[in-house]
Amino acid sequence: MVIINYSSRIKPVSKKIRIYIFILLITALLFQSTTQITPAQAQNSIKFSKTVVENHFPDELIFRVTVTSTGADIVSAKFAFTYENLYGSRSYTKDPIEFSPGPTVHLAYTLDTRDLTTPPLMTYLYHWEVVDADGNKVHNEEVLISYEDNRYNWQVLENDDIGVWWHDRPESFGQTIFDIAADAVSFQKELFQAELDFQTKIMISNTEEEFNSWHHIGHDWIGGQTFSNFGITNQIVEGEYYQDVWLNGVIPHEISHIFFNHVVYNPTVSVPVWINEGVAQYNEFITHEWEMDLVESAAEEGELVPLKALEDGFGSYNVDRIYLSYAEAYSAAAYLVETYGNEGLSALLAAYKGGEQTDGAFQTALGISVDQFEMDWAESVGAENYLLPTVWVMPTFRPSPTAYILAEQGTALPGQSPAETPAPPAADTQKDAEEGSSNPITIMPFVIILLIITVMGIGIGGLILIYFIFRKQKS
Repeated sequence: MVIINYSSRIKPVSKKIRIYIFILLITALLFQSTTQITPAQAQNSIKFSKTVVENHFPDELIFRVTVTSTGADIVSAKFAFTYENLYGSRSYTKDPIEFSPGPTVHLAYTLDTRDLTTPPLMTYLYHWEVVDADGNKVHNEEVLISYEDNRYNWQVLENDDIGVWWHDRPESFGQTIFDIAADAVSFQKELFQAELDFQTKIMISNTEEEFNSWHHIGHDWIGGQTFSNFGITNQIVEGEYYQDVWLNGVIPHEISHIFFNHVVYNPTVSVPVWINEGVAQYNEFITHEWEMDLVESAAEEGELVPLKALEDGFGSYNVDRIYLSYAEAYSAAAYLVETYGNEGLSALLAAYKGGEQTDGAFQTALGISVDQFEMDWAESVGAENYLLPTVWVMPTFRPSPTAYILAEQGTALPGQSPAETPAPPAADTQKDAEEGSSNPITIMPFVIILLIITVMGIGIGGLILIYFIFRKQKS
Protein backbone atom coordinates (compact mmCIF):
# COMPACT_ATOMS: atom_id res chain seq x y z
CA MET A 1 0.00 0.00 0.00
CA VAL A 2 1.28 3.34 -0.99
CA ILE A 3 0.80 6.06 1.55
CA ILE A 4 0.79 9.57 0.22
CA ASN A 5 1.94 12.14 2.73
CA TYR A 6 -0.11 15.23 1.79
CA SER A 7 1.49 17.25 4.53
CA SER A 8 4.81 16.98 2.82
CA ARG A 9 3.38 18.94 -0.12
CA ILE A 10 2.54 21.98 2.06
CA LYS A 11 5.49 24.21 2.73
CA PRO A 12 5.87 25.47 6.28
CA VAL A 13 4.83 29.09 6.94
CA SER A 14 7.88 31.30 6.95
CA LYS A 15 8.89 33.58 9.82
CA LYS A 16 8.07 36.70 7.76
CA ILE A 17 4.51 35.53 7.16
CA ARG A 18 3.99 34.85 10.87
CA ILE A 19 5.18 38.37 11.69
CA TYR A 20 2.76 39.99 9.26
CA ILE A 21 -0.16 37.87 10.47
CA PHE A 22 0.64 39.09 13.99
CA ILE A 23 0.64 42.72 12.75
CA LEU A 24 -2.77 42.22 11.12
CA LEU A 25 -4.22 40.87 14.36
CA ILE A 26 -2.88 43.87 16.33
CA THR A 27 -4.35 46.22 13.70
CA ALA A 28 -7.79 44.64 14.03
CA LEU A 29 -7.70 44.87 17.83
CA LEU A 30 -6.63 48.53 17.79
CA PHE A 31 -9.31 49.46 15.26
CA GLN A 32 -11.99 47.74 17.33
CA SER A 33 -10.89 49.48 20.54
CA THR A 34 -10.98 52.95 18.96
CA THR A 35 -14.44 52.55 17.44
CA GLN A 36 -16.15 51.31 20.58
CA ILE A 37 -18.07 53.86 22.68
CA THR A 38 -17.12 53.67 26.31
CA PRO A 39 -19.90 53.57 28.92
CA ALA A 40 -18.93 57.08 30.04
CA GLN A 41 -19.41 58.43 26.51
CA ALA A 42 -22.68 56.59 26.03
CA GLN A 43 -24.15 57.88 29.27
CA ASN A 44 -22.91 61.48 28.93
CA SER A 45 -25.47 63.92 27.50
CA ILE A 46 -25.31 67.70 27.09
CA LYS A 47 -28.57 69.54 26.53
CA PHE A 48 -29.49 73.15 25.77
CA SER A 49 -32.66 74.69 27.18
CA LYS A 50 -34.29 78.04 27.96
CA THR A 51 -32.78 79.64 24.85
CA VAL A 52 -34.03 83.23 24.64
CA VAL A 53 -33.14 86.53 22.98
CA GLU A 54 -33.85 89.97 24.45
CA ASN A 55 -34.24 92.67 21.80
CA HIS A 56 -33.21 96.20 22.83
CA PHE A 57 -33.12 97.79 19.36
CA PRO A 58 -31.09 99.73 18.31
CA ASP A 59 -28.61 99.27 21.17
CA GLU A 60 -28.15 95.55 21.73
CA LEU A 61 -29.31 91.96 21.53
CA ILE A 62 -28.88 89.81 24.65
CA PHE A 63 -28.71 86.04 24.13
CA ARG A 64 -29.22 83.56 27.00
CA VAL A 65 -29.16 79.77 27.31
CA THR A 66 -29.00 77.09 30.01
CA VAL A 67 -26.73 74.09 29.38
CA THR A 68 -26.90 70.87 31.41
CA SER A 69 -24.47 67.93 31.39
CA THR A 70 -25.25 64.53 32.93
CA GLY A 71 -21.57 63.60 32.75
CA ALA A 72 -18.50 65.80 33.11
CA ASP A 73 -18.76 69.48 34.05
CA ILE A 74 -19.11 72.17 31.38
CA VAL A 75 -15.77 73.99 31.42
CA SER A 76 -15.75 76.35 28.40
CA ALA A 77 -18.23 77.98 26.02
CA LYS A 78 -18.39 80.25 22.97
CA PHE A 79 -21.11 82.26 21.26
CA ALA A 80 -20.94 82.08 17.45
CA PHE A 81 -22.88 84.41 15.13
CA THR A 82 -22.92 85.86 11.63
CA TYR A 83 -25.12 87.93 9.33
CA GLU A 84 -27.44 86.00 7.04
CA ASN A 85 -25.79 87.30 3.88
CA LEU A 86 -27.61 86.57 0.62
CA TYR A 87 -24.31 86.36 -1.28
CA GLY A 88 -20.85 85.01 -0.63
CA SER A 89 -19.57 82.85 2.19
CA ARG A 90 -20.44 83.31 5.85
CA SER A 91 -17.79 84.30 8.35
CA TYR A 92 -18.62 83.54 11.98
CA THR A 93 -17.55 85.59 14.97
CA LYS A 94 -16.88 83.33 17.95
CA ASP A 95 -16.54 84.99 21.34
CA PRO A 96 -15.64 83.10 24.54
CA ILE A 97 -18.09 83.27 27.45
CA GLU A 98 -17.00 83.73 31.06
CA PHE A 99 -18.81 81.52 33.61
CA SER A 100 -18.21 79.17 36.55
CA PRO A 101 -17.78 75.54 35.39
CA GLY A 102 -20.35 73.02 36.57
CA PRO A 103 -22.89 70.40 35.47
CA THR A 104 -25.48 73.15 34.82
CA VAL A 105 -24.43 76.58 33.56
CA HIS A 106 -26.33 79.71 32.57
CA LEU A 107 -24.68 81.53 29.66
CA ALA A 108 -25.30 85.06 28.36
CA TYR A 109 -23.88 87.13 25.50
CA THR A 110 -24.54 90.79 24.59
CA LEU A 111 -24.22 91.88 20.97
CA ASP A 112 -23.61 95.64 21.17
CA THR A 113 -24.91 97.41 18.03
CA ARG A 114 -24.71 101.03 19.20
CA ASP A 115 -21.70 101.83 17.00
CA LEU A 116 -22.83 99.75 14.03
CA THR A 117 -25.10 100.53 11.09
CA THR A 118 -27.64 97.80 11.69
CA PRO A 119 -30.94 98.35 9.85
CA PRO A 120 -34.22 96.97 11.19
CA LEU A 121 -34.98 93.44 9.95
CA MET A 122 -31.30 92.53 9.71
CA THR A 123 -31.10 88.78 10.30
CA TYR A 124 -28.48 86.88 12.28
CA LEU A 125 -27.56 83.20 12.51
CA TYR A 126 -26.18 82.04 15.84
CA HIS A 127 -25.42 79.01 18.00
CA TRP A 128 -23.72 78.10 21.28
CA GLU A 129 -20.64 75.88 21.59
CA VAL A 130 -19.61 74.21 24.86
CA VAL A 131 -16.88 71.78 25.95
CA ASP A 132 -16.98 69.48 28.98
CA ALA A 133 -14.11 68.32 31.20
CA ASP A 134 -13.72 65.13 29.13
CA GLY A 135 -13.10 67.16 25.98
CA ASN A 136 -16.49 66.53 24.39
CA LYS A 137 -17.51 69.48 22.20
CA VAL A 138 -21.20 70.18 21.66
CA HIS A 139 -23.18 72.86 19.83
CA ASN A 140 -26.91 73.42 19.60
CA GLU A 141 -28.82 73.81 16.36
CA GLU A 142 -28.33 77.09 14.50
CA VAL A 143 -31.00 79.72 15.12
CA LEU A 144 -32.16 82.50 12.78
CA ILE A 145 -33.28 85.78 14.37
CA SER A 146 -34.55 89.03 12.86
CA TYR A 147 -33.34 92.21 14.60
CA GLU A 148 -36.61 94.14 14.59
CA ASP A 149 -37.24 97.74 15.61
CA ASN A 150 -39.68 97.10 18.46
CA ARG A 151 -40.03 100.79 19.39
CA TYR A 152 -42.96 101.26 17.01
CA ASN A 153 -46.20 99.56 16.10
CA TRP A 154 -45.41 98.55 12.52
CA GLN A 155 -47.92 97.92 9.77
CA VAL A 156 -46.98 95.50 7.00
CA LEU A 157 -48.09 94.80 3.44
CA GLU A 158 -46.27 91.97 1.67
CA ASN A 159 -46.24 89.24 -0.93
CA ASP A 160 -43.51 86.86 -2.10
CA ASP A 161 -41.63 89.63 -3.95
CA ILE A 162 -41.85 92.63 -1.64
CA GLY A 163 -42.72 93.67 1.90
CA VAL A 164 -43.43 97.23 3.09
CA TRP A 165 -43.07 98.26 6.77
CA TRP A 166 -44.33 101.64 8.04
CA HIS A 167 -45.76 103.09 11.25
CA ASP A 168 -47.90 105.96 12.53
CA ARG A 169 -49.33 106.69 9.11
CA PRO A 170 -52.55 105.63 7.40
CA GLU A 171 -52.89 102.36 5.54
CA SER A 172 -53.17 104.28 2.27
CA PHE A 173 -49.57 105.47 2.75
CA GLY A 174 -48.27 101.90 2.89
CA GLN A 175 -50.51 100.85 0.02
CA THR A 176 -49.07 103.62 -2.18
CA ILE A 177 -45.51 102.44 -1.52
CA PHE A 178 -46.50 98.82 -2.06
CA ASP A 179 -48.10 99.62 -5.44
CA ILE A 180 -45.03 101.59 -6.58
CA ALA A 181 -42.75 98.76 -5.48
CA ALA A 182 -44.87 96.11 -7.20
CA ASP A 183 -44.78 98.06 -10.48
CA ALA A 184 -41.02 98.55 -10.10
CA VAL A 185 -40.39 94.84 -9.57
CA SER A 186 -42.53 93.96 -12.59
CA PHE A 187 -40.70 96.47 -14.82
CA GLN A 188 -37.25 95.49 -13.63
CA LYS A 189 -37.82 91.79 -14.12
CA GLU A 190 -38.17 92.63 -17.81
CA LEU A 191 -35.25 95.06 -17.88
CA PHE A 192 -32.78 92.81 -16.07
CA GLN A 193 -34.31 89.63 -17.52
CA ALA A 194 -34.04 88.09 -14.07
CA GLU A 195 -36.06 87.41 -10.94
CA LEU A 196 -35.16 87.68 -7.28
CA ASP A 197 -35.39 84.50 -5.23
CA PHE A 198 -35.97 86.42 -1.99
CA GLN A 199 -38.30 89.11 -0.69
CA THR A 200 -37.22 92.76 -0.95
CA LYS A 201 -37.91 94.46 2.39
CA ILE A 202 -38.80 98.18 2.27
CA MET A 203 -38.81 100.08 5.56
CA ILE A 204 -39.89 103.70 5.97
CA SER A 205 -38.39 106.03 8.58
CA ASN A 206 -40.60 109.01 9.38
CA THR A 207 -37.75 111.34 10.38
CA GLU A 208 -34.00 111.75 10.07
CA GLU A 209 -33.79 111.28 13.82
CA GLU A 210 -35.44 107.87 13.58
CA PHE A 211 -33.15 106.84 10.71
CA ASN A 212 -30.01 108.11 12.44
CA SER A 213 -30.84 106.24 15.65
CA TRP A 214 -29.50 103.05 14.04
CA HIS A 215 -27.44 104.49 11.15
CA HIS A 216 -23.85 105.12 12.21
CA ILE A 217 -23.06 107.83 9.61
CA GLY A 218 -26.05 110.11 10.07
CA HIS A 219 -25.30 112.90 7.55
CA ASP A 220 -28.11 115.32 6.73
CA TRP A 221 -27.70 114.63 2.99
CA ILE A 222 -28.63 110.96 3.40
CA GLY A 223 -32.20 110.20 2.35
CA GLY A 224 -31.97 106.46 3.03
CA GLN A 225 -29.83 103.44 2.24
CA THR A 226 -30.10 100.08 0.55
CA PHE A 227 -28.33 96.99 1.89
CA SER A 228 -28.28 94.87 -1.25
CA ASN A 229 -26.56 91.87 0.33
CA PHE A 230 -29.48 91.57 2.75
CA GLY A 231 -32.36 92.58 0.46
CA ILE A 232 -33.27 95.56 2.69
CA THR A 233 -33.85 99.22 1.83
CA ASN A 234 -34.74 101.90 4.38
CA GLN A 235 -35.87 105.34 3.20
CA ILE A 236 -36.71 108.59 5.00
CA VAL A 237 -40.13 110.00 4.10
CA GLU A 238 -40.89 113.15 6.08
CA GLY A 239 -44.27 114.84 5.95
CA GLU A 240 -46.45 114.86 2.82
CA TYR A 241 -45.10 117.71 0.71
CA TYR A 242 -43.35 116.39 -2.44
CA GLN A 243 -44.06 112.87 -1.23
CA ASP A 244 -45.38 111.40 -4.50
CA VAL A 245 -42.38 112.52 -6.54
CA TRP A 246 -39.94 111.31 -3.89
CA LEU A 247 -41.57 107.88 -3.57
CA ASN A 248 -41.87 107.35 -7.34
CA GLY A 249 -38.18 108.10 -7.61
CA VAL A 250 -36.55 106.55 -4.57
CA ILE A 251 -38.51 103.27 -4.27
CA PRO A 252 -37.81 102.01 -7.84
CA HIS A 253 -34.25 103.40 -7.57
CA GLU A 254 -33.41 101.35 -4.49
CA ILE A 255 -35.13 98.21 -5.76
CA SER A 256 -32.93 98.57 -8.84
CA HIS A 257 -29.80 98.40 -6.66
CA ILE A 258 -31.05 95.12 -5.18
CA PHE A 259 -31.76 93.66 -8.64
CA PHE A 260 -28.43 94.93 -9.96
CA ASN A 261 -26.44 93.36 -7.15
CA HIS A 262 -28.30 90.09 -7.66
CA VAL A 263 -27.53 89.80 -11.37
CA VAL A 264 -23.87 90.93 -11.27
CA TYR A 265 -22.58 89.66 -7.93
CA ASN A 266 -19.04 88.38 -8.27
CA PRO A 267 -16.54 89.21 -5.49
CA THR A 268 -13.67 89.29 -8.01
CA VAL A 269 -15.25 91.91 -10.28
CA SER A 270 -15.82 95.64 -9.78
CA VAL A 271 -18.72 97.00 -11.83
CA PRO A 272 -18.48 100.76 -12.56
CA VAL A 273 -20.57 102.90 -10.24
CA TRP A 274 -21.93 104.90 -13.17
CA ILE A 275 -23.63 101.78 -14.58
CA ASN A 276 -25.23 100.86 -11.24
CA GLU A 277 -26.41 104.39 -10.44
CA GLY A 278 -27.36 105.15 -14.03
CA VAL A 279 -29.56 102.07 -14.37
CA ALA A 280 -31.15 102.83 -10.98
CA GLN A 281 -32.15 106.30 -12.22
CA TYR A 282 -33.36 104.83 -15.50
CA ASN A 283 -35.73 102.66 -13.45
CA GLU A 284 -37.27 105.61 -11.59
CA PHE A 285 -40.89 106.52 -12.33
CA ILE A 286 -40.13 110.22 -12.79
CA THR A 287 -38.97 112.36 -15.69
CA HIS A 288 -35.30 113.21 -16.20
CA GLU A 289 -35.35 116.33 -18.36
CA TRP A 290 -33.30 118.13 -15.72
CA GLU A 291 -30.49 115.56 -15.94
CA MET A 292 -30.47 115.59 -19.74
CA ASP A 293 -30.36 119.40 -19.85
CA LEU A 294 -27.42 119.36 -17.43
CA VAL A 295 -25.51 116.78 -19.49
CA GLU A 296 -26.15 118.51 -22.82
CA SER A 297 -25.03 121.82 -21.34
CA ALA A 298 -21.82 120.23 -20.04
CA ALA A 299 -21.24 118.58 -23.44
CA GLU A 300 -21.66 121.89 -25.26
CA GLU A 301 -19.18 123.58 -22.92
CA GLY A 302 -16.69 120.71 -23.07
CA GLU A 303 -17.17 119.98 -19.35
CA LEU A 304 -18.29 116.34 -19.43
CA VAL A 305 -16.76 114.20 -16.71
CA PRO A 306 -15.21 111.12 -18.39
CA LEU A 307 -17.07 107.90 -17.56
CA LYS A 308 -13.71 106.41 -16.59
CA ALA A 309 -13.64 108.89 -13.71
CA LEU A 310 -17.04 107.63 -12.54
CA GLU A 311 -16.09 103.97 -12.25
CA ASP A 312 -15.25 104.08 -8.54
CA GLY A 313 -17.34 107.01 -7.34
CA PHE A 314 -18.79 110.42 -8.10
CA GLY A 315 -16.03 112.86 -7.22
CA SER A 316 -15.38 115.04 -4.22
CA TYR A 317 -18.07 116.44 -1.95
CA ASN A 318 -18.68 119.16 -4.52
CA VAL A 319 -22.44 119.41 -4.99
CA ASP A 320 -22.33 120.60 -8.60
CA ARG A 321 -19.90 117.86 -9.60
CA ILE A 322 -21.98 115.18 -7.85
CA TYR A 323 -25.15 116.33 -9.63
CA LEU A 324 -23.39 116.26 -13.00
CA SER A 325 -22.00 112.80 -12.22
CA TYR A 326 -25.47 111.45 -11.43
CA ALA A 327 -26.87 113.11 -14.55
CA GLU A 328 -24.16 111.62 -16.78
CA ALA A 329 -24.69 108.19 -15.24
CA TYR A 330 -28.40 108.38 -16.09
CA SER A 331 -27.72 109.64 -19.60
CA ALA A 332 -25.13 106.94 -20.37
CA ALA A 333 -27.31 104.16 -18.95
CA ALA A 334 -30.34 105.36 -20.89
CA TYR A 335 -28.25 105.46 -24.08
CA LEU A 336 -27.02 101.92 -23.39
CA VAL A 337 -30.53 100.48 -22.93
CA GLU A 338 -32.12 102.44 -25.77
CA THR A 339 -29.30 101.53 -28.17
CA TYR A 340 -28.68 97.89 -27.26
CA GLY A 341 -32.00 96.99 -25.63
CA ASN A 342 -32.75 94.96 -22.53
CA GLU A 343 -30.83 92.08 -24.09
CA GLY A 344 -27.69 94.20 -24.38
CA LEU A 345 -27.88 95.34 -20.76
CA SER A 346 -28.55 91.78 -19.59
CA ALA A 347 -25.61 90.45 -21.62
CA LEU A 348 -23.31 93.15 -20.21
CA LEU A 349 -24.23 92.39 -16.61
CA ALA A 350 -23.93 88.65 -17.26
CA ALA A 351 -20.40 89.24 -18.57
CA TYR A 352 -19.49 90.98 -15.31
CA LYS A 353 -21.02 88.15 -13.29
CA GLY A 354 -19.01 85.69 -15.37
CA GLY A 355 -15.77 87.37 -14.30
CA GLU A 356 -15.09 89.86 -17.11
CA GLN A 357 -13.63 93.25 -16.24
CA THR A 358 -15.07 96.37 -17.89
CA ASP A 359 -13.12 96.31 -21.17
CA GLY A 360 -13.78 92.62 -21.72
CA ALA A 361 -17.42 92.86 -20.61
CA PHE A 362 -18.28 95.58 -23.15
CA GLN A 363 -16.45 93.76 -25.93
CA THR A 364 -18.12 90.43 -25.12
CA ALA A 365 -21.66 91.78 -24.64
CA LEU A 366 -21.89 94.73 -27.04
CA GLY A 367 -19.12 94.03 -29.52
CA ILE A 368 -17.37 97.37 -28.89
CA SER A 369 -14.79 98.66 -26.44
CA VAL A 370 -15.87 100.73 -23.46
CA ASP A 371 -13.91 103.66 -24.94
CA GLN A 372 -15.88 103.44 -28.17
CA PHE A 373 -19.12 103.26 -26.17
CA GLU A 374 -18.18 106.44 -24.31
CA MET A 375 -17.35 108.29 -27.52
CA ASP A 376 -20.65 107.20 -29.09
CA TRP A 377 -22.58 108.33 -26.00
CA ALA A 378 -20.76 111.69 -25.85
CA GLU A 379 -21.61 112.32 -29.49
CA SER A 380 -25.27 111.48 -28.79
CA VAL A 381 -25.51 114.26 -26.16
CA GLY A 382 -23.90 116.88 -28.42
CA ALA A 383 -20.20 116.73 -27.56
CA GLU A 384 -18.06 117.70 -30.55
CA ASN A 385 -14.59 116.27 -31.10
CA TYR A 386 -14.82 114.41 -27.79
CA LEU A 387 -11.45 113.05 -26.73
CA LEU A 388 -10.89 110.49 -24.01
CA PRO A 389 -8.46 111.86 -21.41
CA THR A 390 -5.37 109.81 -20.64
CA VAL A 391 -5.34 110.75 -16.94
CA TRP A 392 -8.21 111.89 -14.75
CA VAL A 393 -7.77 112.16 -11.00
CA MET A 394 -10.83 112.89 -8.88
CA PRO A 395 -11.49 112.37 -5.14
CA THR A 396 -14.12 109.71 -4.62
CA PHE A 397 -17.67 110.05 -3.36
CA ARG A 398 -19.24 106.61 -3.55
CA PRO A 399 -23.04 106.96 -3.50
CA SER A 400 -23.99 104.13 -1.19
CA PRO A 401 -26.65 105.88 0.93
CA THR A 402 -29.51 107.55 -0.93
CA ALA A 403 -28.68 111.21 -1.55
CA TYR A 404 -31.32 113.93 -1.82
CA ILE A 405 -30.51 114.46 -5.51
CA LEU A 406 -34.15 114.80 -6.56
CA ALA A 407 -34.42 118.08 -4.69
CA GLU A 408 -32.36 119.91 -7.31
CA GLN A 409 -34.95 119.31 -10.02
CA GLY A 410 -36.72 122.55 -9.13
CA THR A 411 -38.69 121.07 -6.21
CA ALA A 412 -38.10 121.30 -2.48
CA LEU A 413 -37.06 118.39 -0.30
CA PRO A 414 -39.74 116.24 1.31
CA GLY A 415 -41.63 118.13 4.04
CA GLN A 416 -39.73 118.93 7.20
CA SER A 417 -42.47 118.43 9.80
CA PRO A 418 -41.43 115.31 11.75
CA ALA A 419 -43.99 112.75 12.78
CA GLU A 420 -44.49 112.26 16.48
CA THR A 421 -42.32 109.44 17.80
CA PRO A 422 -43.96 107.19 20.41
CA ALA A 423 -42.02 106.12 23.48
CA PRO A 424 -40.28 102.76 23.05
CA PRO A 425 -42.02 99.83 24.76
CA ALA A 426 -40.21 97.52 27.14
CA ALA A 427 -38.00 94.95 25.46
CA ASP A 428 -39.67 91.61 24.98
CA THR A 429 -38.27 88.14 25.21
CA GLN A 430 -38.31 85.71 22.32
CA LYS A 431 -38.01 81.96 22.69
CA ASP A 432 -35.99 80.59 19.80
CA ALA A 433 -35.52 76.88 20.39
CA GLU A 434 -37.21 73.95 21.99
CA GLU A 435 -35.94 72.92 25.41
CA GLY A 436 -33.64 69.96 25.51
CA SER A 437 -32.23 70.26 21.99
CA SER A 438 -28.73 68.89 21.67
CA ASN A 439 -26.23 67.87 19.04
CA PRO A 440 -23.22 66.18 20.73
CA ILE A 441 -19.93 65.89 18.90
CA THR A 442 -17.23 63.60 20.37
CA ILE A 443 -13.69 64.75 19.68
CA MET A 444 -11.27 61.92 18.86
CA PRO A 445 -7.68 62.84 19.75
CA PHE A 446 -5.47 63.50 16.77
CA VAL A 447 -2.81 61.09 17.99
CA ILE A 448 -5.22 58.13 18.00
CA ILE A 449 -6.41 58.95 14.48
CA LEU A 450 -2.82 59.13 13.27
CA LEU A 451 -2.04 55.80 14.97
CA ILE A 452 -5.02 54.12 13.31
CA ILE A 453 -3.98 55.35 9.87
CA THR A 454 -0.38 54.23 10.43
CA VAL A 455 -1.26 50.76 11.73
CA MET A 456 -3.87 50.17 9.03
CA GLY A 457 -1.30 51.16 6.43
CA ILE A 458 1.15 48.62 7.84
CA GLY A 459 -1.58 45.97 7.88
CA ILE A 460 -2.54 46.56 4.26
CA GLY A 461 1.12 46.48 3.30
CA GLY A 462 1.43 43.18 5.16
CA LEU A 463 -1.45 41.65 3.22
CA ILE A 464 0.13 42.67 -0.07
CA LEU A 465 3.49 41.21 1.00
CA ILE A 466 1.89 37.92 2.16
CA TYR A 467 0.16 37.62 -1.21
CA PHE A 468 3.43 37.94 -3.12
CA ILE A 469 5.28 35.56 -0.73
CA PHE A 470 2.61 32.87 -1.22
CA ARG A 471 2.82 33.31 -4.98
CA LYS A 472 6.59 32.99 -4.86
CA GLN A 473 6.51 29.87 -2.65
CA LYS A 474 3.78 28.31 -4.78
CA SER A 475 5.84 28.83 -7.89
